[in-house]
Amino acid sequence: MSRRVPFAAAVVWMLAALSVAATALAGAPDRAFADRGGPARSVVPVVMVGIGGLTAADVSPARTPALAALVGRGAPGVLVPRSVRPRTCPLDGWLTVSAGERAAGPATCGPLPRVARIPGGAGTSTVSGWRRLAEAQARTGYGAEPGRLAEHLARAGSCATAVGPGAAVALADRSGTVARYRPAFDRTAAPTGDCPLTVVDAGALPLGVGRGDALVAADALVAKVVAASGPGATVLVAGLSDESAGSGTSLRLAAAAGPGFDGSWLTSGGTRREALVQLTDLTPTLTELLGTGTDEVFDGGCWRATGDRPAGRATSAAAAATLDRLRAFATTDRVVSTYGLWFFTALVVVQLLAYGLALLVAARARRAVSRRRAGRLASAAGLVCGAAPVAAVLAGLVPWAASPVPVWSLVLTVAGFTAVLAALAGRTPYDPPWAAPTTLALVTAVVLGADVVTGSHLQGGNLVTPGDLPLVGGRYFGFGNVAFAIFATAVLLTAGGLATRQAERHHRRRAALVVLTVGFAAVVLDGWPSWGADFGGVLALVPGVAVLAADVAGVRLTVRRVALVAIAAVAAVSAVSVADWLRPPESRSHLGTFVQRGVEGQGGPVVVRKAEAALASLTYGGPLGWLTLLTYVGVGVYLLRPRGFGARALADTYRCWPTARPTLRAVWLTGLLGFALNDSGVAVLAAVLMTGVPLVVVALVRSSPDVSRRPPPRPPAPDRARPRGQRGAVGSAASSRG
Repeated sequence: MSRRVPFAAAVVWMLAALSVAATALAGAPDRAFADRGGPARSVVPVVMVGIGGLTAADVSPARTPALAALVGRGAPGVLVPRSVRPRTCPLDGWLTVSAGERAAGPATCGPLPRVARIPGGAGTSTVSGWRRLAEAQARTGYGAEPGRLAEHLARAGSCATAVGPGAAVALADRSGTVARYRPAFDRTAAPTGDCPLTVVDAGALPLGVGRGDALVAADALVAKVVAASGPGATVLVAGLSDESAGSGTSLRLAAAAGPGFDGSWLTSGGTRREALVQLTDLTPTLTELLGTGTDEVFDGGCWRATGDRPAGRATSAAAAATLDRLRAFATTDRVVSTYGLWFFTALVVVQLLAYGLALLVAARARRAVSRRRAGRLASAAGLVCGAAPVAAVLAGLVPWAASPVPVWSLVLTVAGFTAVLAALAGRTPYDPPWAAPTTLALVTAVVLGADVVTGSHLQGGNLVTPGDLPLVGGRYFGFGNVAFAIFATAVLLTAGGLATRQAERHHRRRAALVVLTVGFAAVVLDGWPSWGADFGGVLALVPGVAVLAADVAGVRLTVRRVALVAIAAVAAVSAVSVADWLRPPESRSHLGTFVQRGVEGQGGPVVVRKAEAALASLTYGGPLGWLTLLTYVGVGVYLLRPRGFGARALADTYRCWPTARPTLRAVWLTGLLGFALNDSGVAVLAAVLMTGVPLVVVALVRSSPDVSRRPPPRPPAPDRARPRGQRGAVGSAASSRG
């Protein structure tokens, strides 16, 4: 009799490996970001111009020559203006710069507060209603503290000049006092060695009538600022809010020109994506450019220069190409946010129609040939719908947003990838029945895993992960919640499929080793800060891998073992998070940022905010959220304990695919934990259903004797080497008939 590796030893081994990896991570910079070129530190002078509502579509050499020149010679990008609310008012944007984290003014957009000069204060002014603005942050759930930027500069002995009411909000201290204020820009407000920072409020562009005139005025102000600052200055332009009036939001324009920013694209530690930055990046960028030290940690990351545009500074055609790329971000956001729900709805409708038609034909067919055709129809529908999610991700390889007809280009691209993947998976033999679903699951897991390793370039604008769109701000790099759900489902189905041969031969240790190997690689990909950077995903995936490994190994899960798995999951993600926190701030992912929040006493509000978001997802689209949850629970109960309609077909699948039942149990458990531990809530459950149900249908159909044209397999002989009373789910699934 061969000795089995104790379950506790396997869990401890996995935890030890993750801890060693976390130790190696501690103190190491994130080379995926930190090694990129950036601006020279301690560059003076620095001037920032804020123009609310400015987009890449507003800029052209004819209408805005100063802005076009800045974009052409510097580093442009698009800026995510999201703050506390979906729409960012001008006051919200300036308060966010002041606090260094998401902040907001009144719920309805209004004018900026009045700035009054203090008599005898030698230029000192005060922002009216400041106390009310500061107290209002406690109601936003973020607990921002306006005035942090000004006090940080004061401690560093650095001077700053505010021009305009918005700039006064950005540079006011915690009492609302602005040390140096000018109502309009002139040469006395230009940055100098004595006062190296100037922040200029160029107003907010209105919608509709008057936008053109306001844009021309803002461009003239930018030209005046550039001329007064001199050739050695670093000039930042940011569309840090939405328009002064209206109800919509969109990506805004950002640009930087000066030493270290010439002829490149913008990125930041907060996004790690080329040509993409966010509102909260502005504060740490200013402090780094001024060289004022790191005595205080702000949200976001510093602007960096990445990539190269060597031809972009010389020709008008190259400048137009630069602006076209920036506009493509907005096109991607508009198309995906509009049609993402339709894509999911189409997948559901196609499956219901195809499966319903197949069942109708099979029920009325008297000949085996007709039943076989009905089964092949259901199998084809399952293959197409099972390939669609990864096809939607792969569509990011094609620049469809730059097409004159972006919607049709996206549709044709997704359809093409779907057809190719479904055809390749369909060519796998019907025996074994798990070959096709395992193939599609493996392709899905490899594509998503390779994407996060190479920078998550495909997850920020596809139809299956609309929550990761730049404008939504859910995730800029790593695994978002929906992407994690697709990845975890694919990984567990892959592990279960690859372990089947060993389970059929009663090599339970080898089958468990296959599951643990695949699962360990997936956990590392999901949790590593430079790759997946997913806190809740690790907590959800580790129990799923452990349950699947225990089932195929024939190990009965007791309360003690379940507790051990939970402790291992928490310890693993905690070790990686602390190690990420020990790295330099510019290299941290949100794992290390959360630890920093906990150190500052702000961890509780973050957890509460995410829990509230998960609960709120149940009311998304009216009854849609609750319907998704009930469907998920119903599908899980049916798959794990089949009764009534279709139970015989499912029992045939469990006989043909010995690891099917434990695999589906692990997938269902991981999805349920993902729903409870991530702020996307029912979106995680919907993603698990979207990915897993079509592949399960393919396995069901291919296990049917009517479709595969082979007799049902005999159940495997019992494992005599196993102690009595410890029969695992693999053995019970092999002999179960529902």
